[in-house]
Parts: sequence; structure tokens; C-alpha cells
Amino acid sequence: MMTRRTGLYIAAGCLTYVAALIATFPAPWFSQVIERISRQTLVLRDPAGTAWSGSGHLFVRERSGEVLDLGMLRWNSSLSGTLAGKLAADLTLGESASAVYLELSPTSTAVRGLNLELPGRILSSIAPGLEALGPQGKILIRSDSLHFDANSILGLAELEWRPVRLARAQGLDLGSHLARLRGGGRKIDIEFSTVEGPLRLSGGGTWAQESGLILSGVIEHGEDGAATMAPFLRGMCNEYRPGRCVFRITHQPPKGA
Repeated sequence: MMTRRTGLYIAAGCLTYVAALIATFPAPWFSQVIERISRQTLVLRDPAGTAWSGSGHLFVRERSGEVLDLGMLRWNSSLSGTLAGKLAADLTLGESASAVYLELSPTSTAVRGLNLELPGRILSSIAPGLEALGPQGKILIRSDSLHFDANSILGLAELEWRPVRLARAQGLDLGSHLARLRGGGRKIDIEFSTVEGPLRLSGGGTWAQESGLILSGVIEHGEDGAATMAPFLRGMCNEYRPGRCVFRITHQPPKGA
């Protein structure tokens, strides 16, 4: 009959073997995880190392089918939570000095310490209504803590466009603007404000998996910017009055998504 001590030795040996096996998972496994949790929006190419310590080139897939280079992604994972069914990793993207903490479980994803700088072109994927304007510049994304599962998004985040640059408005100073995002369950509430510059932006909207993206608001400029801003805003707004542009952007999710 097996003694308790023998059973413990066998169990410890099995756990050690499993941990060693998991530690040698190749980096492409991590690539598959990134693509799965982003619903194929993010693509990790040329992964190297293991699933627990490695690197790869991260891209975002645009609506046109092209991919946008986001930079080199590096990760270092901890095995401590693996046997409890969780994967915890510190991620760095590009030349960022600060790491983002990512925790994955079979039912949820948690992100802490998010502080990234991304190319403004990524807005074509986030807000398709901007695609025709050719967004450029830089996008700063910040959040202390976010939590996702199959049915909800919880947490606060800020998305700052600094400076705003558009291919259709080369040479115009459009300032810098901020979107505050609040995840409260099945939807995200969005509020716009202006950081600096000659334009004042206000408004907001919501995003939900069922209804898609709905944004509306007002862009205003003073008399000093009328000569340059008025022709541009008149050309891009459905409703323009002197010094004031009213806009609305909607994007419905594909059927069956």
C-alpha cells in the first residue's frame, strides 16, 4: 500500500515535470493567446523565445486588411499562477520603459499599469468613421486597471490624441484632445474634452458589442481661427454653422459578431 509520504513525493514529482514542460512552451503559443483574446485584431509575428520569456513583432489588423506596425513586444511571465489556471505576464511595447501587467484566466483578462504610445492611424480601427480623414499623430492610452470577461468590461481609461493630425488637413493645428472611457459592464461610456489648441471638443457616446460604436458631439473654434478652420470643418461636417461643427459617428458590428 502506498504511504502518504510516497504519495506526496509522486505528486511533487508530477508537478515539477508539468512545470518544466510548461516552461518550454514555444513563443508561438503566446502569439496564439494574443490573437485569441483580441479576436484576431492583433497579430504577433516572428515570435522568439518561450511562452514565458520572449519577444515578437506586434501588428494591428486594419479594416482594409492591411496591418499596422506597433513595434516589438517583449514579455516575461511567471509560472507561479499557472497551476492555479492563470497566466501572469509583464509586457513592454516598443521603447516603452514601463511594463504593462497582464493576467489571463480561462474566463477573464486583467490589465494594470497601461501606459502606451501608439500611432494615430490606429484610430481607423477603433473609430471607423475617422478612416476617410486619415488619422495621424500619436495616441496615448492610460489606465490603472481594466478587467474583461465574456460579458463585461470594467475600469477607467484615457485615450489622448496628441497632437491631432489628419491626412486631409495637412498643416492645420487641430490641437490635442482627450477621450475618457468608463467600462461599466456590457458597455463603455465615452466623454470628450480638449487638452489644448484652437479647437474645443465636447460630447461623447457609447460602445457595446451588441450596438457597436455611437459618438456625437460639437467642435467649435473662435474668430481667430475662422479663416483656416471654417473651410475644413465645413467640408467634413454634416451640420456646420459659423464657428460650430456638429458631428455624429456610428459603426454597427458585423452580424454574428
